[in-house]
Amino acid sequence: MQSDPWKDGAYDVSYDETLELYTKAAELYWHQGQPSKAFGLLASTFIGARTASDKAPSWILQSKLHASRGDLLGAFKDLTTSLCELGLPFPVQTSWKSVDKDYKNVYRQLQNMSLEEIEQRPLSNDPNVISMGAVLVQAISAAYWSDALLFYQIAVKMVGVFLSHGTFNQAGLGFAYFASISVTRFANLAFGHKMYKVSQRLLRRFHDYYTSGRILTISALFNTHLFSPIREHLDLLEEGFAYTLASGDKIFSIISVGSLALFRLYLGYDMIDIESFCTYAPEEFGDWGADLRGGAILMATRQVSRSLQGKTWYENADTVMSDENHDTAKYMDFIAQRTSSVARVRDVYNSLLMIPLYLFGHYDHAIQVGSDMMLTIRDMWSIRNSHLTLFYLSLSLLAKLREHPVCSEREETLSRVQGYKGQIKEWLTECDVNYLMWSLLIEAEILEITGDYHGSIQAYEAAIDHTEVHGFALEQALAFELQGENYMRRGAKRAARTTLKDAIATYSRISASGKAKQLSAKHEWLLKTAIDAQTVDVGIQTANSIGDIGNTQYRIEENERQETRNFGKESAGDRTKAWVTPGAVATPKDSNPDTDLSGLKLDIIDLQSILEFNQAISSELQIDRLLAKMTEIILESAGAQADFAGVVIEADDGGWCIAASGNQDSITSEALPLDEVADETAKQVLLYTIRFRETVFVHNLVNDDRFCNAPAAKSVIALPILHGEDLLGVLYLEGKPRSFTDRNLGVLQLFCNQVGISISNALLFRQVKKVSASNTSMIESQKRALIQAREAENKAKIAEAEAMRNVRLKEEAAKAKSMFLANVSHELRTPLNGVIGMSELLKGTLLNQEQEGYADSIRVCADTLLTVINDILDFSKLEAGKMQLFSIPLNLRETITEVVRALSYTNWEQGLKTIEDLDLDPKLLVIGDPVRLHQIFMNLLSNSYKFTAKGSVTVRSRTEYEDDSSIRVTCSVIDTGIGITQEQLTRLFKPFSQADSSTQRSYGGSGLGLSICKALIHVLNGKIWLESQPGLGTNVSFTLTFPKAPREATANSTEISARDPDPMATWSSKMDDTALPLSNTSSIDLSEIPREKLRICIAEDNPINQKIAISFVTKLGFKSDAYSDGKQAVDALRRQSKAHEPYHLVLMDCQMPVLDGYDATRMIRKDADPAVRRVLIIAMTASAIRGDREKCLEAGMNNYLAKPVRAAVLKTMLEDYLNQPPKPIPDLQKTATNLAINVIGTAHEEPKTQNGRPKLPKKSSTRKPVPSRDETKTPTGAQNVPSLEKLPIRPVSEVLDRDSVTPTPLRGEAGNPTQQIPEITLSNGASTASARLHQD
Repeated sequence: MQSDPWKDGAYDVSYDETLELYTKAAELYWHQGQPSKAFGLLASTFIGARTASDKAPSWILQSKLHASRGDLLGAFKDLTTSLCELGLPFPVQTSWKSVDKDYKNVYRQLQNMSLEEIEQRPLSNDPNVISMGAVLVQAISAAYWSDALLFYQIAVKMVGVFLSHGTFNQAGLGFAYFASISVTRFANLAFGHKMYKVSQRLLRRFHDYYTSGRILTISALFNTHLFSPIREHLDLLEEGFAYTLASGDKIFSIISVGSLALFRLYLGYDMIDIESFCTYAPEEFGDWGADLRGGAILMATRQVSRSLQGKTWYENADTVMSDENHDTAKYMDFIAQRTSSVARVRDVYNSLLMIPLYLFGHYDHAIQVGSDMMLTIRDMWSIRNSHLTLFYLSLSLLAKLREHPVCSEREETLSRVQGYKGQIKEWLTECDVNYLMWSLLIEAEILEITGDYHGSIQAYEAAIDHTEVHGFALEQALAFELQGENYMRRGAKRAARTTLKDAIATYSRISASGKAKQLSAKHEWLLKTAIDAQTVDVGIQTANSIGDIGNTQYRIEENERQETRNFGKESAGDRTKAWVTPGAVATPKDSNPDTDLSGLKLDIIDLQSILEFNQAISSELQIDRLLAKMTEIILESAGAQADFAGVVIEADDGGWCIAASGNQDSITSEALPLDEVADETAKQVLLYTIRFRETVFVHNLVNDDRFCNAPAAKSVIALPILHGEDLLGVLYLEGKPRSFTDRNLGVLQLFCNQVGISISNALLFRQVKKVSASNTSMIESQKRALIQAREAENKAKIAEAEAMRNVRLKEEAAKAKSMFLANVSHELRTPLNGVIGMSELLKGTLLNQEQEGYADSIRVCADTLLTVINDILDFSKLEAGKMQLFSIPLNLRETITEVVRALSYTNWEQGLKTIEDLDLDPKLLVIGDPVRLHQIFMNLLSNSYKFTAKGSVTVRSRTEYEDDSSIRVTCSVIDTGIGITQEQLTRLFKPFSQADSSTQRSYGGSGLGLSICKALIHVLNGKIWLESQPGLGTNVSFTLTFPKAPREATANSTEISARDPDPMATWSSKMDDTALPLSNTSSIDLSEIPREKLRICIAEDNPINQKIAISFVTKLGFKSDAYSDGKQAVDALRRQSKAHEPYHLVLMDCQMPVLDGYDATRMIRKDADPAVRRVLIIAMTASAIRGDREKCLEAGMNNYLAKPVRAAVLKTMLEDYLNQPPKPIPDLQKTATNLAINVIGTAHEEPKTQNGRPKLPKKSSTRKPVPSRDETKTPTGAQNVPSLEKLPIRPVSEVLDRDSVTPTPLRGEAGNPTQQIPEITLSNGASTASARLHQD
């Protein structure tokens, strides 16, 4: 770095570059884990930066550094310092009452405004306000985690700044926080909902990645769960995370990841997936566990998921979320050491700690933790965790009350729980999806305790239905558990067992295996009462007959007696018959034993294991895994008797194959075609079963005549698997001779009933899966990539973030450019409108010759300044490649001569000699764009005159090539000026650059002239080059090729008016088909209004422009009144209409205080009074960039007029609307001159001069004729000036539509975007004269 890099103007020093370099380098040091170096660079920026807005990014970065260290108060102090520097001081001490008062003031303002009025507030251009928004965003984030009152204060101030100073990009975030405050502190959900909608509208209006990421994340945490289902917002959180990642917002990226994990827990996602997400998603952020914002959310969410899986030491209340890698007590100590404001981080962690504390039965500890949080829980504002704490605290209090139903604190506890339930119900008003099940479960528990058992059952059922419909799996499992325990306490054991099984199954479905295990152990006596005798049966599975076992009958009878005592008079045989034949009534004791499977001794079969088998295979839809699992269960059920088992199904190619097979040691899912089976006997048995669909049960195949080729003795069972009338496959089992019994066959037959359904479902699923194979493959590959290719995924994210960053930079650059052009157009044209308008008014008064010269000089200077504006606008068009060219016949020699003569007179007094060396046919006409040719020569000649102190400037043209259809001409502008070096030549054609800095100081200029020339010549398919020697001069040459004009064409065949110095001062004529379509608003027909009764309302905030507009209108003979803002104008329209003296036309400025022109027009168009609603509105705006005209017309205006407004332009526009014979503008100077001539009797043979000035001939126009309002002027000392009719001058014009990228030619106006010819100089021997050309 330089010795003093902050000293702008020193060699190779740029203040802006130094400021950006220091700030960016400090940020990189932070990301690389070198905070001390980052602090050092930031300290330098605080010393070297000049303004508060320049220091603001450094204060923000330093606050992030403090926050990453856990110093949240230090972070907030940095930001409040910046805010004070920006002009937004914070009181040293404040109170809740004081901030409540500020809130109510803001509330009253917003309550009376519609969403559209809030959203459309103008964007502030104040750099301090822009920086203020960025700092407030950081400050409010730091304040939330450190001080609730400060958070409240900043949120109110953020919205207050929006109302008092104007909109800033981050305003949507302030409204998101404001919505949370309205809901939590004032219980005003309706107004909170309105503020949330405002935040989303502002998000769409100002869509930058940094703010969008924060708004989407904060809205999900604080707002969306109050107004719509949580499940709908996961995509928005994903989008928010992508934005924060792309913007490089590390702190909020971690918060976004934590929010995604938290919402997955809310919705009861698979606990294994949640743990995996919490582990891998934040890997790219380094030591995320040390972060005390999003890191705390991630840590707590991960430990809850691990606890419910049984991976923590959940048996003890103090260690319910602790494991080998995480200790809750040590983590709390870590929080206390890292930050002085532990409350918010601790509450976030403890709110999630309430889940496992309650679910694992640690009620006392849950009550202690929840009660401690009641002191600070409102400081969490509207984050869902606050009410989650109230929910589990309520359940814990009710559980303890149930354990001690008779206690002195019963009524107090019930009242306390009712209060918590009431707070939860407050959040149901806008959307009940996310909180109704909590309210219902608390209500059910209260009703049970108070003795309303019927009401409690209804509440449980409603909660279960709600959780199932809206997908809250964790709450659904909890509802099953609570209802099951309610049944158990009421003595309904069968219902209790079924419901508790549903609870266990639901917990298992979300991989909460630890909780499922705990619940099974807690109610083991209930779940296994009916199956106590099953363990005895396990040892006798190989018996041929149950009757062969000594005391089995006693056990059966004892088991039946126990079943009767527990569940009513229903025997095991009855349940077996009901299972095999659903809907059948109990079989009488004297019925035929052949129709009762109990005769097969199945009355001691473990029906629970059969149910589990059915549940296991019915939940599996993958055919390969289904068949493998089926084979495994069949082998387990057969015990050691089975040597081999297999399942045969139809293959994809139409043949049959053994899809799954195995023995007690291993099972394979590798398909084996039936034709390739080596065991011929097994093949015969399978083919027989497939063909005849009969069950084959043979104790020894050697003795069966159907299968005579049996090589060895063995027992076989083959069962056809049927689904309706369709054969789906065969279940095959073989073992040693006589190893299978009728009981084994009965068990397998029971299995086959469900097997057919499961295989049918699996085959259907496989068919569906094939249709969506590409999507499934994509999902699976993404899952594998998430686990196995983290590094590749990180690289992709980095690349995506970089791409998004580049897009953001491109958008910001385009936005900055658009804002720059808008500022240039508006801020310069507003005062120029006053200068040019006043000069026109001055010219219309009685002036002597010297005074008239002064007025002309004012006008010329103003027009020159417009040249700079037009140069910049023109350059933007050329840069975008959307410059429109026109092709008309022109005399090439005369076109060049026009420019030469115009500039030669201007520089004649400097003693410079102008030489024309034009070797061109004076009668040759070519097809080209005269305005662009003028522009090129004007820029080149202006440069030559500017850099030539003495000597001459030569304009030379030569014909390089010519044929019948085209001509190539090389033109050169040669001067004897200062010249430039070869080193400086390289930068000349670059925009906004000159030879060196001394040139800029000595000669001035925007540095756009040559770059525009080069771009224009390139568009015209030519080339330009420059040769120069220092001290000798410069030669700029360019070559262009022109098509020749047809012989019948003439140079004057297209009527062209002289160039307007400001081509922006144009409008869309009602009769011009090429113009932009005008507003279709139904308005007053001015042609029906007598001229003397026409009243005009002028809405203009600038006093000088008001005076000009009034003077212009008065000269036209119309009555007018002026008002300083849109509100006054609207009120005046209504007032005059009621007084029966309505206004007929409004000249409306677009940018005004109180109410701008756009909103004023909208109010007028919505007015109930037709006289107000149908008034004709013409926009007058100093902004002239693309989109402004469309914006005016969309607002309801009828036409558009860009400043500076010319009297003749305004006159012609009004005459078009009046459709009446035009009334000329009074010209006092001309009248006085004519009067003097008449008095002295001086007459001339031709109307050559008046008062020494040549008179221009009137020119035809497509509009009604407008007399010339000015005469050309002869400079002092000029003599014998010929009339302009005799001069070889052909003026050219072109109308360029400045407010759009593509120019649109309009009739009656002329202009050129980069230059103007206020005077054209003619030389005739020793005399010179100047003549001003006029439009129309």
